[in-house]
Amino acid sequence: MDIVILGAGYGGMSCVTRLSRKFRRKKDVRIHLVNRHTYHLLETRLHERAVRESEVTIPLSRFLAKRKNVTFHLGEVTHIALEERYVELDFGKSETTPATPRRIRYDYLVIALGSKTNFYQIPGLEEHAFQLKELDDSERIREHTERMFAIASTESNPEKRREYLRFVIGGGGLTGVELATEMAERFDSLCEQYHIEESEPEILLIELGEKILPSLDGKQIRRSVEALQAMGIRILTNTRVVGMREENGHLEILREPGAPIPTRSMIWTGGIRISDLLRKSGAETGPQGRVIVNEFLQVQGYSEVFAIGDNALAINPENAKAVPTAAQFALQQGYLTADNVKRFIEGRDLKRYRPKVLGEVVSLGRHLAVGWASLPAGMQLRFLGFLGILFKRAISERHLFLLWKERQNWTGHW
Repeated sequence: MDIVILGAGYGGMSCVTRLSRKFRRKKDVRIHLVNRHTYHLLETRLHERAVRESEVTIPLSRFLAKRKNVTFHLGEVTHIALEERYVELDFGKSETTPATPRRIRYDYLVIALGSKTNFYQIPGLEEHAFQLKELDDSERIREHTERMFAIASTESNPEKRREYLRFVIGGGGLTGVELATEMAERFDSLCEQYHIEESEPEILLIELGEKILPSLDGKQIRRSVEALQAMGIRILTNTRVVGMREENGHLEILREPGAPIPTRSMIWTGGIRISDLLRKSGAETGPQGRVIVNEFLQVQGYSEVFAIGDNALAINPENAKAVPTAAQFALQQGYLTADNVKRFIEGRDLKRYRPKVLGEVVSLGRHLAVGWASLPAGMQLRFLGFLGILFKRAISERHLFLLWKERQNWTGHW
């Protein structure tokens, strides 16, 4: 019997680690983990890596060591055949090695492929803007930022100098705000390094809606805005990015309302979309391309297939709304799906998915955060300050602790 998990993100890793423990004594059950990288990416920390040296990856070998019933497949998923029950991988190619496709057949499938950046077909945006979804993206942003400061330090034309030192971030959600504040803090040292006045660099945060961080309450939003403005970050709400263009060596962001913004640095964090692989597989999809699942996270029409994380259009039964695409929900879904796969195999009733909202924390640089945490009896603890940073890191460490706990439970039987 073969169980295949596609993706080693938050949902995929929580699922595979629990599955390997639950089936540790079943020699006839083979678990396959498919991922296009050899590491687990801590995507919620990518904004840190985009600005400074920060560890945001963990080798998969550290999680999978001694898990004899797990086989890791390095490759890109290129096709999902739900009717025929197999997935097809592309192992990539080099100058000496052609692309090598391979099929993996499954009895049970867990789709946890994550998401991509949604550029909403805005003309020129995908061609000219940076994104922040992968490790390589964060590296490119960090290198580009320092390059802009280095060029500006010897640029005598004031207009061009301002272009080099103007950084625009599209999207006033969690990622955009966290990146903006990290960059603002980093600029102090870059200004000193390249002998640039601290007043020269400019960060613009563009948000389509009327407010940034819409998941927070009004008071927290106001305090966040005050914190950003104190860092010199300019916030443009009710502003739509309608295009990017390059003319005569100049790059401009087109917006409504307002005049074009000349800049050499646009980072887009304005939304996500799901790979067309899922739609082409025959699965029924909804907004953003997310797969429609039932209360057990099973794909409609395919009871042996589960979708989790960003890929799943799961519905919260308490408010009938779609569960947000956030790491905390992907983790919960991964663990639940591991339990349900085992229950399905054993012919037992499955557990219904009921999301638990742990809270929302937004870092405003390295030493400040705003947000709230769930307390018993429906109460909430709200905070702004260093306590928030400790809580945010605790959430991240809790994720790793749970994965290591699953691993410890496994190794304890050897």
